[in-house]
Amino acid sequence: MKETFPPVIGAPKRGKLGNPLPSVTLTALSAIQTTRIWPEGYEFFLEGQQPLGIYVLYTGRVQLSVTDAHGRQMLLGTAQPGDILGLSAVVSGKYYEETAIAAISSQAGFIKCHQFRHFLDHHPEAAFWVVQLLSDRVTTTLDQLSCFRQLLPGALRQ
Repeated sequence: MKETFPPVIGAPKRGKLGNPLPSVTLTALSAIQTTRIWPEGYEFFLEGQQPLGIYVLYTGRVQLSVTDAHGRQMLLGTAQPGDILGLSAVVSGKYYEETAIAAISSQAGFIKCHQFRHFLDHHPEAAFWVVQLLSDRVTTTLDQLSCFRQLLPGALRQ
């Protein structure tokens, strides 16, 4: 794995949220990252693991999956450049809710839990940004569950 400083590519995802962070805040966020190129198959984190930090995906794709009640891996989706991985676990301090594995060689910035929490303490404008990202994730998950529900046989839908 190749380490690079500072991050080669700009800021986290603009997407639907625009870019709500001021440039000084983005600079502070970039300053606490260690950016690396991770090989295909790299396990960023595993479902149930204590969080070590978040990953800001700059290039590549990361498969996100969970284990169902029967022990089978269920693909949730694929993270794309600009996505932030592990955010919910780091904010809650509990555990990673999913497994994240590089589908192809990927460049990502890593920020340790304590560094990210310290960043939020010193950049309160970033807290609302985090809430927006987590809210977007909840909406996406509910949309996915709605699709699963439509696939169930009629008797199980109720």
